[in-house]
Amino acid sequence: MLQLFDAYVWLFKSWQVIRYEQEGESYLFHLTAILKDDSRLELRDYLFADGWRKYAYQWMEADGHLRRRWDNAPHWSNLATAPHHVHLPNQEIPESSLITDIEELLVFIQNWLKKS
Repeated sequence: MLQLFDAYVWLFKSWQVIRYEQEGESYLFHLTAILKDDSRLELRDYLFADGWRKYAYQWMEADGHLRRRWDNAPHWSNLATAPHHVHLPNQEIPESSLITDIEELLVFIQNWLKKS
């Protein structure tokens, strides 16, 4: 998993693994990072022994305001991509999201930063 961060190293000013545990195919991963534009990223990704996966990726402005948060909490079953969704700033109801893993997230962020 950490090889992804080496592949996208130019995105980051710094990153720190807060917690990583792996047993067989199961893992628990928590990372915090500062990106080149001083925005912050908090990643939490868990794969359980039964194959169920839980994630939350929060991307914030340097001042802490939400840029986006992707997760798969089962609260929004009416969305086309349920349980996968993205929370946007100042929006009460999240939108559908095709971003479901860290690599897809890093591609999204890379494209965002290239446009800025």
